[in-house]
Order: sequence, then C-alpha cells, then structure tokens
Amino acid sequence: MKNKIPEKSAMGTLPIPKLILSFALPAITGMVAGAIYNIVDRIFVGQYVGTVGLAAITVAFPTMIFMIAFAMLISVGGSSRVAILFGAGRKRAAEQALGITFTLLAGAGVVLAVVGWFFAKEALVLSGGSGEVLALALPYLKIIMLCAPFALIGFGVNAIVRACGSPRYAMCTQILGAVMNVVLDAVFIVGFDMGVVGAAIGTVAAQAVSAVFGLAYFWTRLAPLRIRACFLGRLRLDVLKRICVVGSAPFFMQISFVLYMTIFNQLVLKYGGELGLSAMGIFFSIDSLIFLPALAVGEAVQPIIGYNFGAGFPKRVIRSVYWAVGMAVGFYVVSGGFAIIFAEQLVRLFSSNKELIALGVPGMRIAYLGIPFMGVTVVTNSALQGVGRGFASLALSFCRHVVCMFAPLFILPEIFGFKGLWMAFVVGDAGGCLIAFGFLAWMLRWLRKPQTAASL
Repeated sequence: MKNKIPEKSAMGTLPIPKLILSFALPAITGMVAGAIYNIVDRIFVGQYVGTVGLAAITVAFPTMIFMIAFAMLISVGGSSRVAILFGAGRKRAAEQALGITFTLLAGAGVVLAVVGWFFAKEALVLSGGSGEVLALALPYLKIIMLCAPFALIGFGVNAIVRACGSPRYAMCTQILGAVMNVVLDAVFIVGFDMGVVGAAIGTVAAQAVSAVFGLAYFWTRLAPLRIRACFLGRLRLDVLKRICVVGSAPFFMQISFVLYMTIFNQLVLKYGGELGLSAMGIFFSIDSLIFLPALAVGEAVQPIIGYNFGAGFPKRVIRSVYWAVGMAVGFYVVSGGFAIIFAEQLVRLFSSNKELIALGVPGMRIAYLGIPFMGVTVVTNSALQGVGRGFASLALSFCRHVVCMFAPLFILPEIFGFKGLWMAFVVGDAGGCLIAFGFLAWMLRWLRKPQTAASL
C-alpha cells in the first residue's frame, strides 16, 4: 500500500459550492490573464499596424486553434485520468499517466512545429489570406508554430496542476505568461517597430516562460504527484487509449472549429470584405475574454468530478454538476450583458475606424444574445469528461457542431447577408443547449444507479 495517497484531498471533503469557487475563481483569473495573449496582440496590432494587421492575425487564428486542439486532446484526457486515479489513491498509476501526458504533449508539439513551418502558407490561403494580409500573416504564423512545444506544454501543465488540486498555482502560471506577453508586445511592437512579427515573438516567449514555471510545480512541496523519469518516453497502450477517448471530444470540437473558422472567414470575405474580417477578429478577441467565466467553471469542476467519481462519491458528483450549471449560466448572463451594453467601447479599444465600428458593434450585440445557453453545454461536456465518458462527450460535441453550428452558417447568410453570420452564433448556442440538456439528463440518471462505479 505504499503507493496509496495517505491524506484526504479537499476535493473529497469541502462543501461543493465552496470547492467549486475555490477552483473556479483562480481558473477565471488565470484564464482571463491567458486571454490577454490574444487580446493584447490584437490591441497593439490594431493600434500600431492597422486593420490589415488585425485581418492578418484573424486568418492565422484557425491554424492556431488546430494547434490548441492537440493540446486539448492530450491535456483534457490526461488530466481526467490523473484526477480519477488520484481520487482512487493510486499514486503510482497517477504518476504514470502524468508522465505519459507530458511525453505526448512534447511529441505532438515537435510534430506540429515541423508541419506548421512547412505548410503555414497553405493554411493561411485556406483561411482567406491573400495579398498584403497573407504577407503579414505568414511570418507571424511561422513563428507561432515553430514554438508549438512551449504552447502545448504550457497549456497542458495548467490542466494537470488543477487535477492535482492546486488551481492557484495554475492561475499563477497563466498570469505570469500574460504579464510577460504585455511587456514583450510593448517592447517588440512599439519599441522595435516589428509589427505582427513582434507580436508573435512576444507571445511565444511568454508561453515558454509560463511552461517552465508550470513544470516547476512538480518539484515543489505543493505537488502530491511527481514527474518521474521512468514514465517519460514510455507509452502504455491502455493509458494512451483512455487519454485519447476522453480527450477526443474537445479535440473534435477544436478541429471542427478550425473547419468552421476556415469556412467562416471565406463567408466573411464574401459578405463583409477585409473590413468584415477585421470586425470578426475584434469579436473573437473579445469573445475569448467574455466566454471565459463559465468556461473556467467547466474546467474547475472537471477535476472535482473526476476525483469524487474515482473516490466513489456519486452524490458529490451530482451536486457538483448542479452547482456548476447554475454558476456557468449566471456568469454568461453577466458577461454577455456586459458585452452587449458596452459593445462600442470594447470595439474602440482595437480601432477608431468609423466604418469598422459601424460594422462590428451591432453584430456583436446580436452574437451575444444566446451566450447564456452555452453554460449548460460547457458544464455537461466537462462533467462527461470528468467521469471518463469520452464517447458521450464526443457525441455531444459532434451533434452540436454539425447540427447547430455548420447548418446555420450555410443558411442564414444567404438570407440575411453579413448579419446572418452574427445570427449563426445565437442559433448555435441555443440549439447546442437543447442537445446538451438531453446528455446531462442521461448522465445524472446513470450516476444515480446503484451499480455505477468508476472503471479504473
């Protein structure tokens, strides 16, 4: 029994509302800080390069999401597995899953760096890049992709640290990276007048610092688990399968979003031109911030659910789900309302171009009408991943994307033009909520069954 974890974790003892908040508040803070990577880049580029610079970063965005997809495949699946084994007290197995997760993150980062360097231009052309926009976007994307290992490890380490019960440390890694990003963007974009290339250098340097600081956690007293050299570089098929099954849903979601954004950018150019592309770039920058509070609740509740499921406390799992749904919906009501009321002020942060403001402000107000519905979808996905139901989570993501996101994208612009692209967000959010509600009801019934137990 020497591999058992002797002490009881707070994840299995604290009251559920307090526990979720203790994980969610640092997660919100850290994710807001992390979103500054994207927002600061675009603010600096919008103010010092102009609307064409914003368009360049926008066409690079789908390829960057593609990179994040692999980070989520590995880190979500790995953190879920670590949390379940941690909850069951199986320390050696948890550390093995930890080592395999980091091996996968590093390996995938190297592969993406090579592929991204050689095929960056083709990816940008598919996303709508041409002319001056393509010329600016190409060096930006090449630098981002070349440093993919730092991005993947930095992203993955935060999920694992939360799974180990240390959300505040995870928050600190994100804040450190965000502060570094702000400082380095100012240095390279403003000080050295390097434009979008400076934005890329600032971003990857900040990601590297964040990754190193995150890895350092596993050599501190805070860490209940360690990265063991004996588990690095060695892949076990059964562990790899479990990681990929659970991580497949967010992976599919991100890959689907890459395809969605590729088609979306082409339609934006068709109905709104390069100015429309800049308006959407601003929207997605703001969205990365507005979307975060409830997304943080989903990320925060996943290790709580995984730990309690592994420990054999299904009632705590169910209470966690109820509280998380309520919090997520509430956060989206507040953040979505804020974006609707202050849409013009938010757009002006990026540009004072009157035509851009006239195009972006009413569109943003339409797009955020359905955001409260996303609270149910976000938490349901996290809960399914937390209990290891990867195929169910994948089915939810597939149904939501195919039925609720792609269909409106092809139908609404044909009827309403550029405004239809904004309306597609509302239809997707509302339809996804209805589908998620069905999966949520099924999962809660399954958890209430007496024979339900963690398949460790």
